[in-house]
Amino acid sequence: MRITTDDLVLYHYETCPYCRTVREAIDRLDLDIEYRNTREKKRYREELEKGGGMNQVPCLRIEHENGTEWMYESEDIVSFLKEVFGVVGE
Repeated sequence: MRITTDDLVLYHYETCPYCRTVREAIDRLDLDIEYRNTREKKRYREELEKGGGMNQVPCLRIEHENGTEWMYESEDIVSFLKEVFGVVGE
């Protein structure tokens, strides 16, 4: 199964510099990924902590055929996005 943007959700908040790095990469790659602001909605914080085990952002939730992956490090997230969707605008 190929990963699409429908399989991805980014947990973030606006003032986090690491989150900004990931959002900028998403913009450069022109991807349509759902954002969930953990400072604005308590349920997003709870989802993140329950699913991924930590309340740390940025976190990219990746839905695979065989389960869910929670990717926490901004550099790892950017590398993953470039690998899956190609390098555009750099």
